[in-house]
This record gives sequence, structure tokens and C-alpha cells, in this order.
Amino acid sequence: MKKALLIILLILPFLIFGQEEEFKSIHQEEQDFYRDLNLKSRTEYDSLNGFKNTNWIKNSDISLEKRVFGYHPYWAGSNYLNYQWNLLTDLCFFSYEVDPYSGEPLYVYDWYTSEAVDSALANGVNVHLCVTLFSGHASFFGSATSQQTLINNVIELIEDRGAHGVNVDFEAVPSSQSNALTGFLIDLSGQMHTAISGSQVSIAAPAVNWSNTFNIPVQNQYLDFFVVMGYDYYWNGSTQAGPVSPLYSMAGNYDYNFTKTVSYYQSQGVPADKLIMGVPYYARQWPTQGQFAPSNTTGSGTAYTYRYIKDNSSGNYSVANQHLEPNSRSAYYSFNSGGWKQCFLDEIYSMGKKYDLVNRRDLAGIGIWALGYDNGYTEMWDLIATKFSDELQLPDTDTIYDSGGPAFNYYNDESYLYTLAAPEIKTIQLTFEFLDLEAGYDSLWIYDGADTNSSLAGVYSGNETPETLNSSSNFITLKFSSDGAITGEGWEAVYQVYPSSNDNNNPNLSQSEFISIYPNPVTDMVYLRTVSNYYGYLEISILSSSAFSLPDKHFYRFFSGTEEISLNLDDLPGGLYFIRIIGGQNQTVKKLIIR
Repeated sequence: MKKALLIILLILPFLIFGQEEEFKSIHQEEQDFYRDLNLKSRTEYDSLNGFKNTNWIKNSDISLEKRVFGYHPYWAGSNYLNYQWNLLTDLCFFSYEVDPYSGEPLYVYDWYTSEAVDSALANGVNVHLCVTLFSGHASFFGSATSQQTLINNVIELIEDRGAHGVNVDFEAVPSSQSNALTGFLIDLSGQMHTAISGSQVSIAAPAVNWSNTFNIPVQNQYLDFFVVMGYDYYWNGSTQAGPVSPLYSMAGNYDYNFTKTVSYYQSQGVPADKLIMGVPYYARQWPTQGQFAPSNTTGSGTAYTYRYIKDNSSGNYSVANQHLEPNSRSAYYSFNSGGWKQCFLDEIYSMGKKYDLVNRRDLAGIGIWALGYDNGYTEMWDLIATKFSDELQLPDTDTIYDSGGPAFNYYNDESYLYTLAAPEIKTIQLTFEFLDLEAGYDSLWIYDGADTNSSLAGVYSGNETPETLNSSSNFITLKFSSDGAITGEGWEAVYQVYPSSNDNNNPNLSQSEFISIYPNPVTDMVYLRTVSNYYGYLEISILSSSAFSLPDKHFYRFFSGTEEISLNLDDLPGGLYFIRIIGGQNQTVKKLIIR
């Protein structure tokens, strides 16, 4: 069961204000870095990036069912040759750097000649121009001429290139300029939509809306969609090392995360079909006081691309050094090299959890910072194909939580739908371990079907645990609502997918015999061995047999190839249990007798 989170949030004020006043996002950080290099040619960028044309077999026969919006930075060089165009819906060229004193471009780089833009257009991918302004806001917003010059230039650049839209990335805007920012976005949207039929205006929206500088409810009336930068929750200047993009919060003293961000934008009136959640193809690494997360930092962090970590030229990013931070569901490497270092990187497991959330909350899709950062590796493309295409593969079993995740309370002012889906020939069993909501104010509705027009299975508030639901179709929908005051521990449930012809009350169903378990019966120590070359995290749960519900017994292990691990169960009383093991698309549930 979760630990209650105190509502009195003493959340490292120096860290919060540090992000608002001194924080430099990955967008600005890398824009400044590459501009200062003063490189001119694609060959120079390719040499710096170590580009190699992989010529891998691509997912050519797959069609997307979600929007995949990728930022293409001008310094990506030839990386576009490895893009899987049918797994992209939108390419956003980064960037037109605004001169705040005139609205003219300081740089527009190779927008007119970019072969990545040419290829995107040739492959039917929508193209957007990203416009960046990271300083000088008062000067820009104080000049109507500068604003109109920028709008005129953007319209001309979009028209001349046959592109489709503009993405506005204005960061570090002071709260005093909030109204001016909103006014500019309204003017830009109106003039763009009038000048270019079907054009789209979007913003790179902050993961945390510090000081409410972005007036989301008003902007939502004019913008076509939001690309929320669901990363940089922990940054180079953070005093604690942590996930670049935590699904849930890692620690109670810093309560910001990917799921909370989704709930915030929905609470501000942004509909799910206009909400694109950005994900990071980069890592951050800090020197730390200790080996394991959470740990305070002892110096500044450094950002690395996905490819750099996977190349592992240093040998530090090995399986032996990899861990899972269970509260946030985030992977990280820790190693001792002149002191402890921790490096957080979203890989298949943690990224897949975010993609599951995008699907279950029925969001518009994902945004990638940045395309090409995985150059030479295919697994991120394969994950997009797996999660967002017409060949969607869903987990056969999973533990699901409210927005607070496994460790903390849900949030105030939430209102969302959460839909579990299975293949058409399957059904779903949903079993709650617990439910704790503010009685009479916060509520959970459960529907036996794909939406709220389906049969209502129950409405719950307080701490009444819902009965196990066996769906009549391949969908179950949850609707959750909280008010603006007290929160509770929330809910935790397990869903299991079954063939519709099977007895849904029998949890002893094995979809994949990918692991062996022995001895059975067991007295204190049980051993697990993979029987195939499985590589990745295993999520292991010991389930009571009474109602197929979870006691507090969870394990997370990383496997590489075939190996053996041991689990100590001597604290559990004798009796019949089930052991559930999830690894990627593999899962099994077996009886386990403890004597």
C-alpha cells in the first residue's frame, strides 16, 4: 500500500525557484552549444555526431494510429537517412532563432535547403518550423513591430517551403509578460490560419507551468495542439539526481512528473486529442553522494544522447550497473568513477510505460526530443510501431495506479478517462488491491466497455474496494475525478487479459513459458531462471490466492540472457499463492505453495 503524502509540500524551494529563474532547458542548452561551435556543413555535423547509415530493415508496412511529432535539430546532419518516415506524422525543424529587438531571424539555418525537410514532405509527413526565443522577452513583447515582423516572416517561410505549421518555443518567459505572450499567440494563430488554409499553430509547452505564465485555458481556444515538454524534470543544476522524465514522482520532496503534467493540462481544459506529450531521447548524468537513487548531487549534470549511452564506449553503462527506481518506474545506471555517478535514461521499459499511459488516457500522441539521438539503434522505432500502430501490442497483464503511482497520493483537480484495451478476441479481469479516496468528493467510476456510454459497473468513493470485474468485451474504462482540497492514497489494481472462451476466474493462466520457477512447494527461497535469452526488466509479484490481490511483495530485476535469481519469501505465511512475472511482452502466472 502507498505511503500517504503530506499535503504540506515543502518541495525544495531553492530547486523550484532555481528552475524558474536559472533553469536552462535541453532545447536551449543544445541550441547554445551547437551555435557556439560555428559548424557550417552537414559533413561537419556528421563527423561530430558519428553518423552512420545503418540501412536496417524498417517497419514499412505499419500505419500509425497516434501522432508522432519529432523535433529535427539543424545539427542532426544526415541522421534523417535513418528516420522511419511511416512512423512519423510530423517533423519540426529546429529552429528560427528570434532577434527579440526586431523579430527578424538571428539564424534560420538550412530551412530552405534541408534535405530532411525535403524527405519529410516527399513521404507525406507534416512539416513545422520551430520558432525559439529564450531571452529578451520584454523587448520583443514591448514592440508590436517586432511581433508583426516575426508573424510575417513565419507565414512566408511556411508558404515558400510548402510546410504545414509553426511550433512556438518561448521559454523562461517572466510572469510579468504572461498577457503579452497570450496576445502574441492569439495574433499569430489568427493570421496563420487566415493566410494558410489548414495550417497549424502549436507551442512547446512547459512540463511545469511555473507562476502560471502560460494561460493554458485561453491559449487552448486558439492553438491547434500542445507539444508538452515532458522532460527536464531533473536538470543539470538539480540538487538531487533523478529521472529526466519520471512517470511518477521519485521522492516526496519533489512532486512533479509526467503523469501529473498530463493531468494538469487536462485540468486546464486541453482535450486529449490536442495533447502531445514530449519524451526524451537523451540522458542526464550527475556526480552523486551515493550509489542508489535517490541521492543528492555533488556537482552539475551533463546531458548525453541515447546513442552515446547505448554505445557504452566507457563500459560504465552495463547491465551490471543498471537499476530500476521503483517509485518513478525509471531506469538508471550507477557506477564509481572518481566518485559515484548516476545516469538516468529512458529505455524500452520506462518509455513503454509512458506510451501505455498515452494510449490509456487516449492522448493525441508523443513528441520526440530529438530525432536522430538514437542514431544506429532501432528499438525506439520498434517501440513506436508496437505501441502506436495498427499492429498494436498491449501488455497481457499490468499493475495500474492513480496519478500518484505506487508511492504517493493522487492530485487535486483531476478529471480524466483511463481505458484498458485488449485484442478483440480477449477479455479483461480487473482486481483492486485497495482504494482510498476523499469520501464524498473524489470518485472513481468503472465502466464495462470502451467509454462512459458503456454499462456502469460501479461508482466508488472513500475506501470501499471495488469487486473484481470480468469484462464482457475487450475494454474496461475508468473515470476519475478529484476536487481541489484533500487527496487520498488513491488506487492500485491489476488487470489480466484472458481468451474470451476461458474461465476468467482462474488466474493460473500462462501466456508465455519464458521462465522456470523452483522449488515448488517452497519453504523460504524460490529461484527463477529465464529459459530464453530474455534481456530487460522483470516485474515480479507474489499474489495471495484468496482474491488474486496483491500483498506488499514486489521485486524488480534486470536480466541479461539466461541467468538465475533468488527471492526470499520467509516472511510470508504458509499457503497457496500465485507468482506473476512480467517481462516485456512475456508474462506468466503460476501457482506457488509456501510451506
